[in-house]
Amino acid sequence: MPPLVSEKLMQYWCYAHGMMKMQRIAKLVTSHIAVGILLAMCLSEATAQKAAATVQTVAEPLQINLVRSKVVLDGSREVLESAAVAKPGEILEEVATYTNTSKAALKKLEATLPVPPNTELVMASVKPSNAKASTDGKTFSALPLTRKIKQANGVEVELPVPLSEYRYLRWYPGELAPNKPISFSARFKVADSPVAANNAGK
Repeated sequence: MPPLVSEKLMQYWCYAHGMMKMQRIAKLVTSHIAVGILLAMCLSEATAQKAAATVQTVAEPLQINLVRSKVVLDGSREVLESAAVAKPGEILEEVATYTNTSKAALKKLEATLPVPPNTELVMASVKPSNAKASTDGKTFSALPLTRKIKQANGVEVELPVPLSEYRYLRWYPGELAPNKPISFSARFKVADSPVAANNAGK
């Protein structure tokens, strides 16, 4: 596909009109692709990144940052390290931070934290502690999860769901005020195989 705006033409505009004219030039170009090319050639990398961040903020008032760390002991204190690879028995910490970047409160907020594969939830680590959990991502119930099992004699008993079957945690903070972040976290014990950090921010 041929370029919507020739390179020579863009260089001419950048040279003849200078940086202060870029906003006016961009308005003359209806294609988002052409605007992106103009900005890339005439703005510095830092300015381009700032512009991209601004567009993202406008388009998405709720920003979500998920960070995974490995919890290790340094003497008597805990230290958070990179969780690129975790061995069986080690502890991972997941922190999801939700930030309302808009000027209005966000209503009916639900914050969901996925459980890393091959891990078991450390129940006492859930913060805030009023989370609900799910084994399928559809039905959420208060912690700890239980299920009814029919015994051989036909009698049903309610037993705890194994922690290894937990797949999601969810909180219901309701409303998030403008320019306010809120964090949710939990820790997980790595089970029988290494966990690659392929779906977390760290």
